[in-house]
Amino acid sequence: MKKTISAVAVIFVAAGFCRADDDAVRDVLGGYVDSGRIAGAVSVMSDRDCNEKFDCVGWADMENRVPMSPDTLFAVFSMTKTFTGAAIMCAIDEGKMSLDDEVSKYLPEFADVRKEDGSKPKRPLTVRDLMSHVSGFDQGLGVVDRDITLREVARRLAATKLKAEPGEVFRYGNSWICSAAACLEIAVGMPYERYLKLKILDPLGMKDTTFTPDEEQLKRLVKAYTSDDKPLRPASDGCAKQLVFPKKAKIHPAASGGLFSTPRDMVKFSQMLAHHGERKGRRIISRKTFDTIFAVKQTPCALPNPYTVGSWLYGDWFGHEGAMRTDQRANLRTGHCRVFFIQTENKAGKAFFELKRDWHQACDKVQGTPPVVFKN
Repeated sequence: MKKTISAVAVIFVAAGFCRADDDAVRDVLGGYVDSGRIAGAVSVMSDRDCNEKFDCVGWADMENRVPMSPDTLFAVFSMTKTFTGAAIMCAIDEGKMSLDDEVSKYLPEFADVRKEDGSKPKRPLTVRDLMSHVSGFDQGLGVVDRDITLREVARRLAATKLKAEPGEVFRYGNSWICSAAACLEIAVGMPYERYLKLKILDPLGMKDTTFTPDEEQLKRLVKAYTSDDKPLRPASDGCAKQLVFPKKAKIHPAASGGLFSTPRDMVKFSQMLAHHGERKGRRIISRKTFDTIFAVKQTPCALPNPYTVGSWLYGDWFGHEGAMRTDQRANLRTGHCRVFFIQTENKAGKAFFELKRDWHQACDKVQGTPPVVFKN
């Protein structure tokens, strides 16, 4: 048997997995580590009964030979958007918010938003427009520096011009999601990050999911490397800055991409999604709200982009990727889910995209689920 350089292979196998293929995912990931195409990765699969299987290969820190583990801390970037969507679902359950609410109901500066020619849009901007990337805005702020509040992100966005009518063009971005989170803060009467913790993170027991890692968590923070089929070296793109601590200024939550989390934590969130708002008897989002809003394409019928409230929806698969290539998918029909953790440059490369394809195929084989097909 070929010996891999994988520093650790943590596996928990339970009912619901095909025993003959138990090593399929580990073998795929290990092969990429062996060939020097990636530094390391973590895969988690969960069956319909929330039994989990962790496959950890390679290194979280190559230089210091720190192995990947279920408790390695990663920046999950845009996977954060689905958390923001889930928080809005909680506010909808409480009767404090609606996707049809005009943004100006919460943020008055949006009442006078104009198009480039100075005219007003045909209809007011709604929370749905912001959360499904059809606001009509074209430019916004990034999420890496996280040096301004959500309210300030929204104020700056409202001062720009619309490039299109609300609901007519899909333009993926971060500022509109952060602006929706600013609306949420007004609706629920507390900071976004506190509401997220109260309604989602604490009930799910996600103790390592945070916008501001503490000293102990930072000791488990992964290092980012390139994945462009050249000798591996530390990542140097803009997104890698999010992994640099300490920060020069106070960190503010970025509702579109600022969370840090671990594989052990993230699978809990994915299990909740796969079970339509509930995990192990603990309901986070009502079944009605989940099935009629969260699990429904929210982009207009005329647009092909299968986006709901902060998440992609391809067939039965519900989930989101992150900039440095983390990924989570929940199957709404079978109750299975999977999460993938790697930290590589945002631009990635051939090695990464081949790895993601091979990983999904191996997971499909082990879990016996329909193939994940996505274009984002």
